[in-house]
Amino acid sequence: MFHWINNIWLALLMLGAMTWVINFASDKLGDALHILGVKLNIPTSVRGATFDAVSSSFPEFSTAMVAVLVYKEFADIGIPAIAGSGIFNVLLIPMLSIIAYKGKDLLKAEKSVVYRDMFFYSLSVITLMVMAYSGKFTALSGVILISIYVCYVFVLYLQTKKYRRSQNETAAAVEEEDEEEEDMSYGQIFITVALAIGALWVSCDAIVQSAIVISATFNIPTIIVSVIILAACTSIPDTLLSVKSASMGDADGAVSNAVGSNIFDICICLGFPILIAGKDIVVSFGNNLVIFSFLLISMITTGSLLLKKNGVSKKDGFIMASVYGLFLIYILGVALGLIPLNILA
Repeated sequence: MFHWINNIWLALLMLGAMTWVINFASDKLGDALHILGVKLNIPTSVRGATFDAVSSSFPEFSTAMVAVLVYKEFADIGIPAIAGSGIFNVLLIPMLSIIAYKGKDLLKAEKSVVYRDMFFYSLSVITLMVMAYSGKFTALSGVILISIYVCYVFVLYLQTKKYRRSQNETAAAVEEEDEEEEDMSYGQIFITVALAIGALWVSCDAIVQSAIVISATFNIPTIIVSVIILAACTSIPDTLLSVKSASMGDADGAVSNAVGSNIFDICICLGFPILIAGKDIVVSFGNNLVIFSFLLISMITTGSLLLKKNGVSKKDGFIMASVYGLFLIYILGVALGLIPLNILA
């Protein structure tokens, strides 16, 4: 569709324009799916891990689907885009949220939530690495990744039931009443979701083509362009949402959302395209080893800081930024030919 994007200036222009479209469409999709979740009376945490995760992560999902169905370059575009987005989300989004937080008290995340999300996130990444080590992704790989996410949602559901039993029914009724204030008919929800998904698919197609042009223009491996440019473009909705929440005082929720949505990215945004690819997808373990390692390092860094007894300060945000800086140095080294892409070769 976007083969007319064939020079660097058009590519840069389309990257900027389509990033705005992605942000706008994701916002509308999020509003519609949130209202649908409330109307269906889906538990809050389950809704957050499904409907809300779909809205904030649909750009990544669309990118992976476009990579496997349109460009047939899932290994060099889909995987690095999702992995790069994961590193961005776990390090930079919490950092920006902490900096945007205006409260006087230190940010303290609920430890049980951090442990839960760290476990499922680490399990997802390690599973992905084991599959990549075999040299290919099969339909079974997709099933396993999706199954991990189903287990994650089930755990959230059980925790929600336990939480609701311990809460005052009156408070819950008030909360439900507040959530129902903004309403849409099912027809309006369907139209909004369909238009938003269409806009996201088209815009992600455009940024993938733009990334390919940038890669060819500067003679940089596609995997490197994907892990930085595509990852940043598709992470804009999550970033803006989290920073907005943090500036309004909900920094805890903003940080938790950044980690939780990454489980969706790895398990669903990679698992589903792998499942429907119709054939085995060859992948280079050596090309992705450092990127996968940074996925784990980023989670360990952010998770350890969130588990601090006294809470997370703005200084801790710069530790997250430093780790992302190391990742950028690695990417720059590969782009300049100073570091081999495949460190096992």
